[in-house]
Amino acid sequence: MAKSFLVRAVFILLVVPAVASAAALDDYYLSKFGQQAQLAKALRAVVGLEGEPAERCRTHLYRSLKRDFSALEPATQKALGKYVSRPVLSGEERICTPAGGHFNIHYAASGADAPDPTDNNVNGVPDWVETVAGVFEYVYGVEVNKMGYIAPPGTKYDVYLSDLTAQQYYGRTTNDGFPTPPSTSVGTYIEIDRAFTHSMFTESGRYTPIQLLQITAAHEFHHAIQFAYNYYFDIWYGEVTATWMEDEVYNSVNQLYSYLGKYVTVVDSLSLNGPTGNNTEYGRWIFNRFLAETQGSRTVVRSIWEELGREPANSSRTDIPMLPIVQRVLQNNLGNNFFGFAKKMLVRDWASAHSAELPSIPSVVPLVTSTVSGTITVQPPVSVTSTPYTFGVYRYLPANSTGLPLTLNIPGLSSDLAVAAFRQDSSGWQEYAYNTTSGSVTVPAFTSGSTVYLLFCNNGGDMGNPVVISPAFPADAHLISDGTGLDANQLVIPPVTVVSNPAGGGGGGCFIATAAYGSYLHPKVARLRSFRDHHLLTNAPGRFLVSLYYRLSPPVAEVIGEYEWMRGGVRLLLVPLVLAVEHPTGALMLLLVAGGGAVSRLARRRRMIPAAGAGSEGASW
Repeated sequence: MAKSFLVRAVFILLVVPAVASAAALDDYYLSKFGQQAQLAKALRAVVGLEGEPAERCRTHLYRSLKRDFSALEPATQKALGKYVSRPVLSGEERICTPAGGHFNIHYAASGADAPDPTDNNVNGVPDWVETVAGVFEYVYGVEVNKMGYIAPPGTKYDVYLSDLTAQQYYGRTTNDGFPTPPSTSVGTYIEIDRAFTHSMFTESGRYTPIQLLQITAAHEFHHAIQFAYNYYFDIWYGEVTATWMEDEVYNSVNQLYSYLGKYVTVVDSLSLNGPTGNNTEYGRWIFNRFLAETQGSRTVVRSIWEELGREPANSSRTDIPMLPIVQRVLQNNLGNNFFGFAKKMLVRDWASAHSAELPSIPSVVPLVTSTVSGTITVQPPVSVTSTPYTFGVYRYLPANSTGLPLTLNIPGLSSDLAVAAFRQDSSGWQEYAYNTTSGSVTVPAFTSGSTVYLLFCNNGGDMGNPVVISPAFPADAHLISDGTGLDANQLVIPPVTVVSNPAGGGGGGCFIATAAYGSYLHPKVARLRSFRDHHLLTNAPGRFLVSLYYRLSPPVAEVIGEYEWMRGGVRLLLVPLVLAVEHPTGALMLLLVAGGGAVSRLARRRRMIPAAGAGSEGASW
């Protein structure tokens, strides 16, 4: 507490004079970006708060800055101008994922933004950059190809690697411009940390850099999808879905559970669609898990975004509230579903494929714990009574072991509130409904060894129907594991065959064989890769040839990939090489035969040369 006060006090003394003349909007953005933001971070380090985890995502902050930029003072615009433009990297290099891939990965060749230069496969591209490309391709395959979300606009999506340790966040997704009416879709790009090795990301070794890369890619790419549906998405649900998506794509990392405590501790006062802050928006991802379980399919979440995609921009061009969208998709049963969500958060009877992670979901903390017996009168918690889409829990312990019923009278219950009581004992949980006639809930046999919980839920008054599985979404048959699972930690991410290109040096280079055969995973391409790795890269001359090939092939591969007749011609030209790689013994015999024939012809030619030469000389004389 003292440290936090000291940080605020010093920050006010040093920063406020510099912005005293700025408008409120300018003041806000100057405190988030630039020198003042760096000063605040430096002050935190001085007082020992530098060990706090990095910020999950800055998509909302960058989107807001771009939207409000024209309203800022000229001096503020000058100071923050670089934050509304694409990242500038020193000696920028770019690789593209293989033919048929979807990403350009931009990275610095030098300076603080440069990634680890280790290049074990000697192809001129840092291994980490290739890993980034492979992870993003995997994320695309799951979120777009398997889960059915729309792809962001454009043929190749740009991802930038930068050193974000000073700004202390994992990544962000930023719109290039603004929607052109009547469209609400907009293109974006992603910036992520170049390495994820700092302790603020790994949380002092709790997570590995590759794990953090994976969940950041899954998170930020889903923001790109959200912008493609509708630029005006409500940010709280954007973060809810992007965070939820982390665990759907990479089930074994589980970093998102660390945010649940931020939400669970304020469920009685913070509305489900409440403002962002203190990481609560990331903790609210658990609501999407409830929807997927209750509706019997993850498709329900996609349907919410599809419904938003059909929503036109409003006249003020402000964000579109998401709860009415969710309400429509749930066929006007949002209130009952939220009541069901509150029950599940209390009882913790999660039944999905993530049930093994149940211990990572924190329990709801009771607002009141009392030792009681007989009949008591209960007043609903004020915070829940006044705030829609919140819930609170009271806990009761038995005053004796007589086993008599416990009756909880709740006079004057608001129509906005739903109430249920639960008894927990050695046999499990039992629910008891609220009696509207008597205005009470009765729990029988309240005895030693049992605990009663009284749940109050403000669900906006939508209690006309019971919780239902609706709409009847089709089962996600296309999401059933194909033997490799959906978790890329169970996969061997292949090295991405890519080449580096200076920024502005033309189209992204791709392996010629990949362009010719149309797929990085084509068996012929795999054979050639294997030959490269096991024969050429094991010796100096071979490595020289591979390095030379990577320098010369990009423009050729790009042209080949555009024309089918050229791809066919290159495949024909590659036949001898592929046959030699696939059948080395036969190729050696042919080489020996061909070589023997060539030697024989050369010998005969040399025997003929002296005779021909003598005749010529005689004739010349």
